[in-house]
Amino acid sequence: MAEQQQSGPSPSQGPKDNPAPPSQIPGSASFRRQRASRACETCHARKVRCDAASLGVPCTNCVAFSIECKIPAPKRKKTGGKKDGESERRGSYADTAPSPPARSVSGSGQREIQPPYEASNIGMNSHHGMPDTEVSEAYANQQQVNNGTYAQYMKPKFARAPIKEAGRVAYLGESSNLSLLVQDRHGTTDVVHYPLPENVRGARARVNELDNVEIDILHQRGAFLLPPRALCDELVEAYFEWIAPVVPVINRTKFMRRYRDPKNPPSLLLLQAILLAGSRVCSNPQLMDANGSTTPAAMTFYKRAKALYDANYEDDRVTIVQALILMGWYWEGPEGKESTRGDLVTHARSDLAADVTKNVFYWSRVAVIVAQGSGMHRSVEHSQLSRADKRLWKRIWWTLFTRDRSVAVALGRPTGINIEDSDVEMVSEDDFIDDEEPTGAAGAQGHQSEFAPDPIHVQFFLNYVKLCEIMGLVLAQQYSVASKSRRNNAIDLTHSDMALADWLQNCPPEVRWEPQRHHFWSALLHANY
Repeated sequence: MAEQQQSGPSPSQGPKDNPAPPSQIPGSASFRRQRASRACETCHARKVRCDAASLGVPCTNCVAFSIECKIPAPKRKKTGGKKDGESERRGSYADTAPSPPARSVSGSGQREIQPPYEASNIGMNSHHGMPDTEVSEAYANQQQVNNGTYAQYMKPKFARAPIKEAGRVAYLGESSNLSLLVQDRHGTTDVVHYPLPENVRGARARVNELDNVEIDILHQRGAFLLPPRALCDELVEAYFEWIAPVVPVINRTKFMRRYRDPKNPPSLLLLQAILLAGSRVCSNPQLMDANGSTTPAAMTFYKRAKALYDANYEDDRVTIVQALILMGWYWEGPEGKESTRGDLVTHARSDLAADVTKNVFYWSRVAVIVAQGSGMHRSVEHSQLSRADKRLWKRIWWTLFTRDRSVAVALGRPTGINIEDSDVEMVSEDDFIDDEEPTGAAGAQGHQSEFAPDPIHVQFFLNYVKLCEIMGLVLAQQYSVASKSRRNNAIDLTHSDMALADWLQNCPPEVRWEPQRHHFWSALLHANY
């Protein structure tokens, strides 16, 4: 009240000259308060707090000094005839649907889409922009089946069902509510990997299951095109010779068997990703531009693989992870444009400043997310996977680990994999064997690998994993944000030095770098060291 007396009008002003009407005088028969949406004229002029909006008219200040409480009328915006005419014209545009793309057929037989939209028509509101609210009967029936998917997790036998496809696996962590629903009657099951129900399928590799828009995009990107067979063979060979030892994520025997089988070809997404990675190390003149660069060819394969990935063309999760890892072999410069090769400094800056959605950091992180969704970060030794799949899963996970650590070191980014969340056994020499177990009747012959593991490649990757473990230790102790506030950096530095010295001392002779005798893989490994 003291504040109101200090800030309100003085008793000598207004009350006698401008008495309040009976409806605003407390105690009178006609007194009533009407809520207001803004401050009264007196409080607004005096720049004091008005409670007319909360208590109604008259406000407390006006009641105290018997002043008529008036709420100013809201101001209306003035509109000119020109603006009204523009709004009418805009309304007429909004009611007109944009014409569909005009298509023409070129002499080569390829469809060309002409841009039908003008800049003034982009982003216009119209009833044609409303989303469809009706679906086909087949789609509705499929959705009804999908809605019952979770019910299948509740079946007692589901936890022990055999996993027939490694790429069709779901993972349920112990903290997940769904994991409580799949416990057996004794509640002792430790299963975390489950086969996905058959009704949970993606668009997967059948063109007739994609809509016309997605098919057009894939055709325009050339996603279904492959180089001539001889060049394709050379790219695949270059990949397995120079890229696969760094990222051993593909069962070469299984892939090559399908690559040579026209009736059962490999995943098109994976093949385009392999061609992308292979183009980075292949020296075939057909891949080079006038400057001798293979970047344009790599960009072509990258766009094809990305188009297939964006269209959900593949639904095998293992294949998706494999392809995502290899898509990181293409780096785009700022705004998606490759920098010129003339200026080395500009080229280096372009690589470092590359768009975060178009480089190895992005694709490796996406691969980790998909892999964790299938439970690749958990041990599968006691799962229903085949021995060949268990070996491949282990190699894939530790490849993701090495990519995570090496990319974090190279770009100065935080790591994405917390090793404490994983219980995957350390990769070993046996995990590089691609032999497959017998299937079918007893005594049936399995597929024996025609590609024996190269001891140098095996030892390179095994020691690369160990080196990446030390990388993570150095990042956490020397370069993390929390490490800057600690005072024991000297002890941590000594610890890191000891770990590196131990690694170097125990490096096997196959990949140990020595000036007298060395090779590419020993040099690459010690470059990382």
